[in-house]
Amino acid sequence: MSLRKTLAWVLWPFTISYAIVVSIRNILFELGVLKQTIPPVTTVGVGNLVVGGSGKTPMTDYLLGLFGDSYNTAFVSRGYKRKSRGCVVIEADASHQTCETRQSVVADFGDETAMLLSKHPRVSATVCKKRNEAINRLLSLDNPPQLVILDDVYQHRYVKPTINILLTEYGRLYSDDHILPFGDLREPRAESRRANVIVVTKSPKKINRLEKHMIASRLKAQSYQKMFFSYIDYGEPQPLLDAQPVELSDVRYILCVTGIANPSPLLDELRRRNKKVVHMPFSDHHDFNRRDIQEIRRRFEAIEGSSKIILTTEKDAIRLRELLKPGKAVTKQNLYAETVSPESQDSMGSGELSESPHTLTAASSVALPIYVLPMSIRFHDENGYSFTDYITSIVKENISFMSRLHTHHHAKPTI
Repeated sequence: MSLRKTLAWVLWPFTISYAIVVSIRNILFELGVLKQTIPPVTTVGVGNLVVGGSGKTPMTDYLLGLFGDSYNTAFVSRGYKRKSRGCVVIEADASHQTCETRQSVVADFGDETAMLLSKHPRVSATVCKKRNEAINRLLSLDNPPQLVILDDVYQHRYVKPTINILLTEYGRLYSDDHILPFGDLREPRAESRRANVIVVTKSPKKINRLEKHMIASRLKAQSYQKMFFSYIDYGEPQPLLDAQPVELSDVRYILCVTGIANPSPLLDELRRRNKKVVHMPFSDHHDFNRRDIQEIRRRFEAIEGSSKIILTTEKDAIRLRELLKPGKAVTKQNLYAETVSPESQDSMGSGELSESPHTLTAASSVALPIYVLPMSIRFHDENGYSFTDYITSIVKENISFMSRLHTHHHAKPTI
């Protein structure tokens, strides 16, 4: 028996206790003792039942790309590992500038939110623990959103989304899991009934109808729930900074640097393409520093051959780009200020400051061919009915309804 399984059995009493507490909380919401708010705006909630990654950020990315140009759109996130506190809002970039102008918000918003903002400059965003407060802040803007995407909202039941999308991984279905700490579920499996839509993420690019039916049966999907299957689609490597353009087909050896919850789909894809992969994993949302860059350089130079690159994910690229920007040197106003107390900073000279693990200049990163592998999600059609068609029709109908309601509410009575 593995160590994890042994610990899981030891913690079984805590699992029972946790399950009881979560179930009581959900019952209180069902009875109306704990109040849910239906926001006066169209909302799409994205969430899961398990801890860790199930594809919430890629799904949010997909929805922002789908609706960002058609409606005044915003999204709400917790902003995991951000340096800021409270509720922070960034409005849509009216000039529609791209990556460089919005990635500087990584400290205030966290890497996932910063990545989404850089890819979707037409949208507004709020990071806040309290989703109701976040939505109210967005609605108080001079140009309030017509549509709000709520990231990781499934357990935040004080807000009731217009559409609730539940994600579950193809290789880790919630029906096969158990509640914390025995398993990885944050809620009992039965709570999947709250979802309007269930999406099985990271499925194979080819999956037959019989297997889909078997998965739907295992998940105990209800008749009112729509089920869809998505898969990951990877693009060609993009230079992180000033590296020369390259096609993956021309590369033989890859140092894959990841700081995400589940890098397996990326590694599987690279090996499927017959690449020799050296994986350099970091913890999820890892805050890269100078020592990491030095170790990345050492590992890269140890790989024999000339047809080699360093590859990372879009989310990791946000944090790496902040560190590797030309002329990036740490001062009291940037990265080092986040990790050292003001008292320590005042007592340090410039020589000591340059030895900080967060200190990096352009010279430190020269000649590192670091590339980003873009990814997106695609959906399998279900009997000619696609996820895009379904979600678009509901959002369009609801926004239209909210617009009519708003017009009627503000109409002046005739005399």
